[in-house]
Amino acid sequence: MIKPKLYIDDVPSELSHSQRLRHEKLRLLYSNLWQPVGTGILGAILLVFIMWDVVSSVLLLSWLVANVALSGVRLKIAHNFINASPAEQERSYWLRLFAFTVLLAGCVWGLAGLLMFDKETPEYAAALTIVLAGVSAGCVTMLSSIWWMVLFFILPIAIPLQLLFIFSDAPTHTMIGVLLGIFVLLLVATSYRLGRVIHNNIELNVAMTAREAQLLESENRYLSIFQHSPLGVLHFDKQGCVTNCNDKLLEILAIERSGLLGLSMQSDADTGIASATQNALNKGAGYYEGAFSSTCLSGRSEGTPVRAFFNGVRSVDDEIIGGVVIVEDFTERKRSEEVIYRQAYYDALTDLPNRRLLIERLATLCDQDSVQAQFGLLMFLDLDRFKLINDTWGHATGDDLLVQVASRLQTCLREGDLAARLSGDEFVLLALFEEDAEQAFEANAEAYMLRVQHALSQPYHLANHEVAVTPSIGYTCFTTTACEHEEVLKQADIAMYRAKTEGRARLRQFEPWMRDTMH
Repeated sequence: MIKPKLYIDDVPSELSHSQRLRHEKLRLLYSNLWQPVGTGILGAILLVFIMWDVVSSVLLLSWLVANVALSGVRLKIAHNFINASPAEQERSYWLRLFAFTVLLAGCVWGLAGLLMFDKETPEYAAALTIVLAGVSAGCVTMLSSIWWMVLFFILPIAIPLQLLFIFSDAPTHTMIGVLLGIFVLLLVATSYRLGRVIHNNIELNVAMTAREAQLLESENRYLSIFQHSPLGVLHFDKQGCVTNCNDKLLEILAIERSGLLGLSMQSDADTGIASATQNALNKGAGYYEGAFSSTCLSGRSEGTPVRAFFNGVRSVDDEIIGGVVIVEDFTERKRSEEVIYRQAYYDALTDLPNRRLLIERLATLCDQDSVQAQFGLLMFLDLDRFKLINDTWGHATGDDLLVQVASRLQTCLREGDLAARLSGDEFVLLALFEEDAEQAFEANAEAYMLRVQHALSQPYHLANHEVAVTPSIGYTCFTTTACEHEEVLKQADIAMYRAKTEGRARLRQFEPWMRDTMH
């Protein structure tokens, strides 16, 4: 007995839809061949037993041997087909070979009708008809995968027997012949309808298998992207709880998988992450940029700078049942932005703010709308004898002096003050005061400037020498809500120029007459 070995998944994927259907039908025929063959052998033995007394035993045994031999050949062919490779099974001769063997089997059974029909013994003729009709009907269900195969089997059986009945002298035989013809037509019609049912079922199975293969391919493709993506990927359910994540996300957040799975994105994370999660669940999309600052998420109190895109995942009913988050690590980008910002707004030598940052800060103070104005002090400083030191002891010593001056300026700053290096040995100090009265402001400003002047006038250790370097300072006072930043900076510059012209280590406040004198 040959066991069926029928798997649609084994059908070569490069075949067209119609080829896949034909291939599957042929495999169904070969895989189930043992059933009609086995039934036919039993029917042959039964027929020989019935006709033993009326037909020559030699004739009966010869016919039985021929029937069994042909059945064996058919089973051997089926065995070879089933064990052949899918590519080998696609060869067209398998279908022709099956049709030929079916026709031979029909002819062998039709030969039984010719050899064993005896019009003188009606009871044996009826038994012969019943056996042949039963064998024909039994093979209909087995051969209907390709319905026209039934014609190859039943017509060689029915036509000779039908002619014998029709041309017999007995009236009852004529009636049996007519009924046999109607029976054959019913078998053909049944085979056709059954063939359509089998065709539809195979077509459905092939389509489902193709969809399953596409779905599996899609799942494998997503799984590959999920596992090997350069971005972090996180899944969460309808309640906002983390259900899965890839290794890249664990690397970005520096956290163990056990510490992340089951975490609530709405209650255990900060408000920005919770809001983005809720937007994804309610609207289908959300966005977050910042740090995963929750210790549960990051494992570090400062968090990891990230940019995260939240998207809702919908069911077949278009209902959001969860979401997925694509997380990009912003650590390197933030670091690069900080480097660019430092290069754009800070002096490379002294690490003080440069002219650009000073002007932006001063412009912001002058342009802001404030209910209560603040008093401001802008000091313009220039080092005395810097060019002499720089030319005598070299640029390295000059740079050392500038670094020391910047360090001393920073020690003089209060919260909110700003010291900047404009260029060369020119520095600017910006300070704000909260005093209510102008007299108090002037007194505090003067004390502040004297402290700065004293700090900068102390000897500097340069080139293994203690060197006295003093600053020339010009300053101007202004009110934050009633000033123009360019004018304020120009006034302090003019005052510093006046201090330089009067001698070293001078501290001068801007007066309007200084502008005319300078011009």
